[in-house]
Amino acid sequence: MANVINARVPPRVEQKLAEYCTKRGITRTEAVMRALDYYLDREAGGASPYSLAADLIPRRGAKQIQSANVRELARKAFRAPRSR
Repeated sequence: MANVINARVPPRVEQKLAEYCTKRGITRTEAVMRALDYYLDREAGGASPYSLAADLIPRRGAKQIQSANVRELARKAFRAPRSR
């Protein structure tokens, strides 16, 4: 289980957070975690490879997405024009 942190947020920050989350379709928790992770990486002098790619990794995992599309990906690969 993850640790819980409580913080007081001024109304203007809460409004900006709500707009950000609505626009991107994410939860407030996810937005705050991303922002804090980004801030801490920046303060430490750089981001880790994982944090740079974290937004690109699907929640359900890469294996499930790739395996669901394996036939489609194979068709595209074999139908692509080849150089000789």
